[in-house]
Amino acid sequence: LKYLSVVESALNPKAVSRVGATGLWQFMPATGEYYGLEINSVVDERSDPHRSTEAAIEYLSRLYDRFGNWELAIAAYNSGGGRVSRAIKRSRSKNFWKVRSYLPRETRNYVPAFIAANYLIKHYQEHELTPRYPELDQQITESIMVYDHTSFYEVAQVTELPLDMIEALNPAYLQGFIPARQKGYYLTLPKRVMPAFKDYIDQKRPDFEARLRVQSTPVYISKPEAEDHKP
Repeated sequence: LKYLSVVESALNPKAVSRVGATGLWQFMPATGEYYGLEINSVVDERSDPHRSTEAAIEYLSRLYDRFGNWELAIAAYNSGGGRVSRAIKRSRSKNFWKVRSYLPRETRNYVPAFIAANYLIKHYQEHELTPRYPELDQQITESIMVYDHTSFYEVAQVTELPLDMIEALNPAYLQGFIPARQKGYYLTLPKRVMPAFKDYIDQKRPDFEARLRVQSTPVYISKPEAEDHKP
């Protein structure tokens, strides 16, 4: 099912369709918000790989529970559950290949495209295709929850990463910063720089200076007073 995002967006988290569907999973605003994604002028979690994938899993699970097989669930992901339900009634079948002719043209081709994407990614070597891999910093990454306002410029200073790398790994933030939020937002960085960023976050904590003072205070141990002991 993860390969459905290949069909939806060609794995571009910033992809926007002509009708406004956005992100890896191409959520429309109303559907994204229904599944808990934040969408505003600062953050669009439809472009957040973590949050949008969690939403897509929930959406696809509900469609599967409704239709009982993955072909119809995937068709409904593309054209909506109402259209698929009407096509099932007209075809008097729950077999996608029998229902297919009653669906919109785009949806008729959507499930075959999904099957083709699965086949191609799993069997590319048999067709003499060579994958083009991103650089290692985009492959070996780690994510952390950030709760305070954090600008990409701050992150760049601390990690010495170029801004375009930080933006590419965090496409949900539209204004070059992560806003403050009690439940936090994901920040994704190359794994090699994450220790430096975690140290920086620790230093920003209110108790950090107090902890330093406690840790740096010398401890003096006085010798016990001499006592007379009988043999």
